[in-house]
Amino acid sequence: MIEGQENQDMELFRASNETKKIAVGVILIALYGILALLPMSGFIGAAGLSSILSFAICVAPLMGIVLGPGRGFGFGLIAGLVATMISLPIGGGVYLIIPTTILGPAVSALFTGLSLKKTTKIHGFKLPGPIITILYLIIVIILYEIINYGAWWFMLPYMLAAVVAIMFQIRNFEFDLEKSYLQLIPFTFLGAILDHSMMAIGSVYLLQIPSDVFGYLIFPAMLLERIIATLLGAILGFIIFRIFGNEIGSKLNIENQ
Repeated sequence: MIEGQENQDMELFRASNETKKIAVGVILIALYGILALLPMSGFIGAAGLSSILSFAICVAPLMGIVLGPGRGFGFGLIAGLVATMISLPIGGGVYLIIPTTILGPAVSALFTGLSLKKTTKIHGFKLPGPIITILYLIIVIILYEIINYGAWWFMLPYMLAAVVAIMFQIRNFEFDLEKSYLQLIPFTFLGAILDHSMMAIGSVYLLQIPSDVFGYLIFPAMLLERIIATLLGAILGFIIFRIFGNEIGSKLNIENQ
């Protein structure tokens, strides 16, 4: 009788934690939508400055870190749609110019979430999450270079992100978020690059922006944006874990499972 009661209490505890995680996910969606209206820089298109890039990119990786790959992808997809609708009164921003950008937070959350552990169990199968993330980054790099090899260096941050993912796969990475937000930086950097991948591919194949624009105009701006997104995302993540640490867990461990 006591054992059955303990199992029931455990199930109720898990259900409560899941509900709290979903609540935090809703908060992240709302935050993403609000920050989508706060400009960080201009989007440099084929015809010059045509829209804005917002501080919403700081939130995208956190969905994967807090919610995991599957749920993070779903909440990220909703966040992209919400940001698009909120941006419609001011022209729709970059979301309408490059529709693939709507998928940015979902892609960022999915692959950042997969990179949290050496292996992630999906439908009974153990998958090497960081390796899957590396494969995705390689595909993006190849798709870009096929068209814009003349500005090959634009993919250097993506190559660095792949190196970060390799490190996640080959070594145990353990940290306590209660000590320092700096330990979040590798993940927010990876997530910021993954979020940008949808914009990069859309710019290449939908807008057909020439390589010179990528290499000499967009590249410096992209570096600055991703640095800001990485640092602010880590700070924001630290705050979220400080506030909701008991509900979502204040420690993240990358272990071989």
